Amino acid sequence: MLNISKVPNQADLAEFTRFVLNQLDAASIEEFSAKLIAAHQNGDNLTAEIQDKIIASNEFAQFVDHPMWTELAADAFDCQPEDILIAFPHLRIDLPNYFKKDEIKMSLPWHQEAGYYLSKGNCCPQSVVLSTYLHDCDQSGGALEVAPNTEADVLDHDQRYMDPVSKRFMRVEVPAPETTKYAETHFGETVIFDFLRRHRSGVNSKDTVRITFLLRASRRQDVEDYARKAAS
Repeated sequence: MLNISKVPNQADLAEFTRFVLNQLDAASIEEFSAKLIAAHQNGDNLTAEIQDKIIASNEFAQFVDHPMWTELAADAFDCQPEDILIAFPHLRIDLPNYFKKDEIKMSLPWHQEAGYYLSKGNCCPQSVVLSTYLHDCDQSGGALEVAPNTEADVLDHDQRYMDPVSKRFMRVEVPAPETTKYAETHFGETVIFDFLRRHRSGVNSKDTVRITFLLRASRRQDVEDYARKAAS
């Protein structure tokens, strides 16, 4: 599965985006980026602080629980919204590629989502990722790079820590696919792709940051069946 779908409630997406930008009293992604980049150039790791503040907020929790996400996933799975399980919400703020140290530390190499999340529960090989940029995002802005086809099963992933001393920023990795494509989107669109598809972070060569809202979605029955099979 690889779909680019319109977010059902554009007004609430715009409201959440304003909440994110308001963390730096910014009215646009350009102004937000300029302020965040200036802070990093002065040695202030403001990105992690803002990410953590947003994820811990009531606004983030309410946005995660918005019914439009189960509606989107239900359309993708061709089932009812009440049959959908949403898990592992996250928000990423990624600096442009010229911040090499941060980019290398935070970028995700080629992997399947299953390589990170199957061991955590509340998902299964049939699960999907809902990835929503809070702005337009093309290839030069670091749009997700994906394999054109999915895999039949979970691949073996190499594992390593980007910070081996403190054992932080664990990464899993598989070989790159022979051909790739970019999941470019406009504001108000969500990329939906399956847990078995190889993908990686795109390279953001612009002067603006990339902000991504992420959810993982599954059919409840698939998760229950997978957990039952794994326990047997």
